[in-house]
Amino acid sequence: MSESSVKPDQSRPDKALSVAWAISSEKQPDAYESYRATISELYDVSGVADNGRVGFRSQTTAWRFGAATFARGRSVPQTLTRNASEIRRSGLDHISIIVNLTDTRGDCDGRETIAPAGSVQFRDLSRPSASRADTIDTINLVTPRTSVPSWLLGRKIHGLVLPPNSPGGRLVASHLKTLVDVAGDLTEEEGGAAIEATFVIAERFLGRSGPVSPVHLESIHRTIRQRAMQVFDARAADPTLNVNEVALSIGVSRSALYRAFGDMGGVQTYVLNRRLDRAYADLRINGGGRLANIEDIGRRYGFGSRPRFDRAFRDRFGFPPTEVAPVGFVGRGAPLAANEEGYLDGAAHDVVVDWLRRGEAA
Repeated sequence: MSESSVKPDQSRPDKALSVAWAISSEKQPDAYESYRATISELYDVSGVADNGRVGFRSQTTAWRFGAATFARGRSVPQTLTRNASEIRRSGLDHISIIVNLTDTRGDCDGRETIAPAGSVQFRDLSRPSASRADTIDTINLVTPRTSVPSWLLGRKIHGLVLPPNSPGGRLVASHLKTLVDVAGDLTEEEGGAAIEATFVIAERFLGRSGPVSPVHLESIHRTIRQRAMQVFDARAADPTLNVNEVALSIGVSRSALYRAFGDMGGVQTYVLNRRLDRAYADLRINGGGRLANIEDIGRRYGFGSRPRFDRAFRDRFGFPPTEVAPVGFVGRGAPLAANEEGYLDGAAHDVVVDWLRRGEAA
C-alpha cells in the first residue's frame, strides 16, 4: 500500500486517517481474490456465488480513531467465519459492535445469533463466530478490549443482539449511523469521544446489574490502562521496562496497575503481545518476512535472540516471522493505487488490521 493512498486530506491535516476501496469483478478480474486475501486475518469467506468470478463487488470506507477503527462496508451475499486460524493469525483482542443493515444469521461460539436488519450485534474477536447475510451492509466499530467497560465485558456479550425494535437498539444504531455521516470531518480526538458516547448509550440499556463501589472504579481502571498503554508504546523497544517503572511513571501503585489489567491477561502478557504486534507491523512495512531484517526488528522490540523472537512470534500468531506478507500484498506484486474518487483498486482490510495492531501509534 502506498503511503499516499492512506492518509488524511492534506488540506485538512487534523482529520482522522482513513482508507477506502471500491472493487468489482467487472473492473478488476482479481477483485474477489484481493478481497479474500486482505480479509483473511479477520474472516474466512465462503458462499460467494460463482466463487466471486461474476458480479462480485465490495466497497468500504474505514477511519482510525485512536486505538479503534470504524467502518462502513457493503458487499455481495457471503458467509464470514472467524475460527481458531483467523483468531491466531490476527492476534486481535478486540470487541466489535456491528450495526446490521440487512438480516444476518449466525453462530457465536455456540450461541445462535439472529440479527434482523437494523439490529446491533456485539462480537468478541478473540472467540469463534460465523454469520451469513444475503447482502453485506454493515457499520462496524472495533475497539481494543482494554477500552471496553468491564460492565459490558461481564455480560457475556459475544453474540449479544440489541433488536431493531428495542429502545437500546434504535439509539445505538442511530448514533453509529450518524457517526458514519460525519466521520470524515472528525479528528481522532473527536472520533474517540463519539466512540466513548456509544458505550454511554449502551450502558443505559445494558448497564450494570447492581451498584458498583466506588462508583468510578471502572473509569479509573480504564484511565490507568490508557495511560499505561502510552508508556508501553513509547518504550516498546526497551527490554528493561518493568511494572514498577510503569506504575511510577503514571502515578499509581503496582497493585492498582495489576488490577486494571486483570481482565486483559495481566500486565506482562499485555506488554509481550504489544511488542509482538509492533514487530509484526514493522515486518509488513519493511517488505514482509522475506525481505525485512528479522533479527534487527526482533532486537528493536526487546528480543535478544532470533530463536527467542521466532518462538514468541509463533506462539502468538501461529506462524514464523518469515511468513509475514508485506503491506498491500494481494498477489500482484505492486502497490495499490487510488482512482480519482479516492478509492483504492484493491481491498485493504490488512491496512485496517494493522491500525488495530499498532493501536494509538501513528
